[in-house]
Amino acid sequence: MVTATKKVEQFPPVPAAQPDDADNRTITSQAPIKHSHVSVLGPSELLVGTLHDGRLQVRSPITVQLTKEGGHVIAEAVEFNEFGFGKNFSEALRDLQRTIVELYLTLEEEQERLGDDLLTVWSNLQDKITRRR
Repeated sequence: MVTATKKVEQFPPVPAAQPDDADNRTITSQAPIKHSHVSVLGPSELLVGTLHDGRLQVRSPITVQLTKEGGHVIAEAVEFNEFGFGKNFSEALRDLQRTIVELYLTLEEEQERLGDDLLTVWSNLQDKITRRR
């Protein structure tokens, strides 16, 4: 839970250049860092290309903003108004992925009964995510 009395901090900036021991490349904060289905765009924003759920496929990467509050990390998909929480980056991101899957499946099932706000969210989800066939 985020309260008004606590200071929310962003992750510190990525150093300008770091050697990558795996293949002796240099990683800079200017270019996206890609690993698996995640691309780091900056110190507090990344693109997610998978939800780790066999029923759904990400068609267009989902932008996720990361913040840190005390000992917790918050991963936010602003375009869907959804959050994930965890003790570290991985836990927060995985929680957000599960939340997005649940949101997609629920709105898909209830789409005939959605109000205007949820219809907008459903439309945004459909732009980014599709069911696997």
